[in-house]
Parts: sequence; C-alpha cells; structure tokens
Amino acid sequence: MNDQFAVRANFVLFLLGIVLLVYIIKIIPSINFDPIIYSLKISGNEYLNSAYLKNMTMPVGGVRFSKLIIPSDLFIKSAHFEYLGNHVAELIVEERKPAFISSTSVGYFLTSSDGVFLMPISKDEIYKFIGLPIFFGIESFNFNKDEIINPVLLDEIKTIFSYPDWFKKLILEVDLKTNTIYFTKGVSIKFKDFNLNEGEEKVILSIISSAPIGTRYLLIDNNFISLSSAF
Repeated sequence: MNDQFAVRANFVLFLLGIVLLVYIIKIIPSINFDPIIYSLKISGNEYLNSAYLKNMTMPVGGVRFSKLIIPSDLFIKSAHFEYLGNHVAELIVEERKPAFISSTSVGYFLTSSDGVFLMPISKDEIYKFIGLPIFFGIESFNFNKDEIINPVLLDEIKTIFSYPDWFKKLILEVDLKTNTIYFTKGVSIKFKDFNLNEGEEKVILSIISSAPIGTRYLLIDNNFISLSSAF
C-alpha cells in the first residue's frame, strides 16, 4: 500500500515537474526578455543629443523591449539595446566621428573616416571646425546616392589618415585632384601619390620649419623641388 502511494506521489510530482518546466520555458522568458519599457537610458553618444535619440527610439512610454527601434541617423555607425531590469532599457550607440571636411561640387560636408557625409555645413561655418583638414576635389561622381565617398577616392583619403599623428597635425588642406597637400605656414607640396615613407615625412617637417611662408614644392623622384611663385 505504501509502495503504491509512493509510486503515485512520485508520478504526480513528475507531472508537476513537467508543468513547471513548461512554465519556465514558455512563460518566464516572455516576462524577462520582452518586458514593457517605461524608461530608456542612452550611452555612447557624443554628438547626438540624448533627448533626440530617446524620441526616435521610444516616442511614448510603455513599449515592449522587442519593439524598441534603433534610430536612423548618419552619425550612428551601430547600436543595440540592453535590458537593465525594472522596466528600464539602455540604448548603446557607436557614433561616427567627423574626421574631415569635404569640399564637394554640391557644398561642404562634415565627413567621417569611412567616407559618410554626416551633415552639410556652410562655407561660413568652416572656421568652427578647427583641427579638421579640408579635402577638395570631391565631385558629384565621387559619391553615391547614400552620400558615401566611393572606395577608390576613399582609399587615398585613408592613406593620408594613416600618417603619424604629428604629421597629420601639419596638414590644413588636401587637393585630391592635383595630389597637393597644404601644410601649416602656407607651404604646399604636390606629390605623385600620397604614399610617403618615414624619411619623406621628416624632410617635409624640416621644410615647413625652415621654408618661407607660402613656399610651393614639387616632389620628384624623392627630391623636393622648390617652385617659383610664377610657376
């Protein structure tokens, strides 16, 4: 009798275990992983306003976690959500950073290192972005409808950004059409291409340090030839 009771009790416990397992598998995840979000935190943003991102992601309170929308903005390179508990989620963004100013056939643009035109700026606003070099010679055929510079031209730009930091600080403007770099003191040098070695970089530093303001040079076969003002 006791043995039969024990068997029945174990069977009932087994069924209860199955029911509990089904509950855990089906019910608990829906509660834990798709909760209603009433509050949203923003992190990783430097250029985009947090209130702007919140309004784009969750314009009203009480949104399911799975229904949160990653904002669409050219400054956003990537983004994802994390649930923090207690109906609070966090939007973690990785932003594109302005790396240079593009002077194009349709105006000036703040541009990221991966060639995305982040926002247009007027010529009068350029002075606000001290420290960003200006790249000239980017015509309309050099970018696509998504406002991204084509890979061929972008490779040339990336070559320039691969220079040592101390060298890049000397660069004010770059003319991609003529392969000319304009350095501090108004010194300009025309290159065959933008692939420079360490020795050439050091010679250029010496030239900038000692040359008269506005001197123009031409690099031919590793020799820097000074050009007259009439050239």
